[in-house]
Amino acid sequence: MDDSVRKDLNVTLAVAEEAPMGTFVAATGQLQVNEDASWTVGAMTDGKITSVPVRVGDQVRSGQVMAILHSHDVHDARASLRQAKAEVAKQKVLEEQARAVRDRTRRLFQLRAASREQLEAAEAMYLSTTNSVAAAQAEVDKAEFHLTDYLEVALESRVGHKHEAGGDGLTIKSPASGTLMERKATAGTVVSAGDPVFTVADLTSLWFIAAVNEADMSRVRPGQRVNVTVRAFPDRKFAGKVLRLGERLDPQTRTLQVRVLLPNDGGLLKPDMFATADFETSDTRRVLQVPESSVQELNGKHVVFVPAEGDSFSPKEVTIGGKNAGRVQVLSGLRPGDTVVVSGAYLLKTQAMKESGN
Repeated sequence: MDDSVRKDLNVTLAVAEEAPMGTFVAATGQLQVNEDASWTVGAMTDGKITSVPVRVGDQVRSGQVMAILHSHDVHDARASLRQAKAEVAKQKVLEEQARAVRDRTRRLFQLRAASREQLEAAEAMYLSTTNSVAAAQAEVDKAEFHLTDYLEVALESRVGHKHEAGGDGLTIKSPASGTLMERKATAGTVVSAGDPVFTVADLTSLWFIAAVNEADMSRVRPGQRVNVTVRAFPDRKFAGKVLRLGERLDPQTRTLQVRVLLPNDGGLLKPDMFATADFETSDTRRVLQVPESSVQELNGKHVVFVPAEGDSFSPKEVTIGGKNAGRVQVLSGLRPGDTVVVSGAYLLKTQAMKESGN
């Protein structure tokens, strides 16, 4: 590449040099749903799903109906309510009878035609029936609460609305606003009480589960800032912070799981993405470094372009470390004083790919 072509492509060079750089702890890992902001929603009772108006990926609101369930529990609960009301009516009749006996006994006692024992027995009977009425009414209140607050159906059956929300159909609602991540039922599915049916997650934040080497454990702590990079957006850093460190090492890899909270307001990050991270530390040291824009990825490897014979350039594989303020640490592949291409490195990478047929 002669000087005129180099000028047209805006190729500029820089020298690899040792300079102070804030040190980082590098780690790899995977994104996953924030378990503190995700909910598994199950069926409250046995029944048959009659309608599922939502699909995986839908945005749901808190309280939104995600499924309608037909269950015999509704009929059983209404039967219990009717029975409880009948018991209240029965106990009220007995209470009125006991009241009349008590009042008559009181008059007779005043006329000295009844003994104190008879009066006390009448008073006790009346008190017993009063307590029975209260107990029966409590059963009515319990049955009504079960229908209206737990099952969330009307106290009386609505003919023609057996499979509709607000009628005899039970509803499975979203406990919070978020994204529907999983749906395990369709219309016709028979479920049992407690069966998980839906998973809802708030994806405005995710967890990054990093595998930190045993040798770096002492340099990682809760609250520490972390810069995360994913392959989908290689030129962008996502800032997070350490939530907690794991309790034990992986015996095979000798790494510790570290949980990082990662804001995701733009929704660019997705669960199950693989990612790399730099944990910021307060240490600095002199390291060999080059401008970050000089490092390119070619055939799955990190390379820089260095001047070769004549007016040509050739890729050279490097191993990189932490990044800071637009510069990247070079662990291997270069020596102090080596010259690398900065501006124009991407165009050289494109040309190299064409020549290799990739």
